[in-house]
Amino acid sequence: MIHYTLPTSSDLLELGAPRADALSIYLATEPTPEGRSLAVTTAKNAVDEAIRSLRSAERSRADQESLREQWNQVAADSKLWGNLANSLVIFLAPGFAHEYVLPNALGSRTKFGGRFDLGPLVRAVTTPQRAYALTLSSSGWNLWQATESSRATEFPLAGEHAEDVADATNRTSIRGRQLLRRLGGDEGQKVLLERYSQVVARAVREELARVDKTHQVPLFVFASEPLASMVVGQGLPGEVVTVPGAADELRPDQIDAAIRERIGGITTRRLSRIANQIGDGVAAGLAATDIAQVARAAAQAAVGTLYYDMTADVRGVLDETTGAIRLDPEGENLLAAIALLVLANGGEVHAVRPGEIEAEIWNGQLLAGLRQPLI
Repeated sequence: MIHYTLPTSSDLLELGAPRADALSIYLATEPTPEGRSLAVTTAKNAVDEAIRSLRSAERSRADQESLREQWNQVAADSKLWGNLANSLVIFLAPGFAHEYVLPNALGSRTKFGGRFDLGPLVRAVTTPQRAYALTLSSSGWNLWQATESSRATEFPLAGEHAEDVADATNRTSIRGRQLLRRLGGDEGQKVLLERYSQVVARAVREELARVDKTHQVPLFVFASEPLASMVVGQGLPGEVVTVPGAADELRPDQIDAAIRERIGGITTRRLSRIANQIGDGVAAGLAATDIAQVARAAAQAAVGTLYYDMTADVRGVLDETTGAIRLDPEGENLLAAIALLVLANGGEVHAVRPGEIEAEIWNGQLLAGLRQPLI
C-alpha cells in the first residue's frame, strides 16, 4: 500500500509489532528517470540480500518466495515509481508490503530481522518538517507552505492585499527596478520600500494567524537586501529564517529544497532547548538517562518525552509489562522498543542523530523527561 503522508502514532505501533522476516528499506530518491532506475535497483539488491540470508539460515523455499512475491508486486507498481520524491521507505514481510513516499530526505539504510526498522520514520513523524515561506521582491510577493508530506506549494490567501510596490504605495504604472530608479534618489526609494515591507508584513501576519495562532511553524523569507531586512524588521510571526537572493525566478522545488536544507538547524535548536528543560528536573527525579530506568518508566507510562539516538544499536529483550530489560546481542533494538512503548502509553518521542542535541544532560544515547518520579 502506497502512502504519501506520514504514519500516525497508531500506524507506527502497528508497524512496530514483531513479525517474521521483516525487511526495511530506506532510500534517498530523485523523481527523475535515472533516480527511479537507481531506486529500483537498490531496493531489489536489498531484497536479494535478505533472501540470501534466509537461504543461509536454511529456511524453506516457500519462506524465500514469500518475500520475493511481495517485492515483485512493489516493483511492478508504476504509480509508486512514477511519483517519487526525496525519500522512499519500503516495508516488506510475508503477506505484507507498505511504502511511504516522503518529501523530506531520509538517509539510505536497510535492515532485516524480527521487526521493521522504524527509527528514521519515527524521526520523520516526530520532527517538525512544516514551514511557511515568503518570496519577496519589488515586483511582487507570495506565501508558500511546505509540510511533512508535501513539497512547497503556494499558500491560498484569504484576504485582499497589495501585490507589489506600486500597489502598496498607490502607484499604478511602475514596476521593479525601473520603478525604484524613478523615485527621486535613494531616500525616496527607501521610503517606498519601507511602506511596501510594512504592507507585506501585515498581510503575512494576518494570513498566518488563521492557521498558526501560536506561531510554532517557522517562516522562511526569500528576498534580496534591503527588502529582506526591512520586512523582517516589521515583526513577522514565528521563528524567521532569511534566505538571501533574488526571489522572482525561484521554482517551487528550489524553495522546498532550501527549506529542507535549513529546517534541521531549527529542529536542533528546539530539541536542545527542550532537552535542557528536561535536565532542569534531575534533582526532582523527573529526568533519566539510564536505559534500565527509562525502560521501567516507559512501562509505567511515566515517560512524557523521550529522546533516543536513532543510529545506536543496543540489543536485548524488553518486558513491556514490567520494563525489565536483558542485554542480548541477538535481541531486538532496545532503544526502538522503548520508544514504541512510550508512544503506546501516550508519550512523545524524538529520534535524533548523533551530535544533534546540545544539552548538558544528553549522554548521546537516551534521555527521558518523566511525568512523575519513579516509584
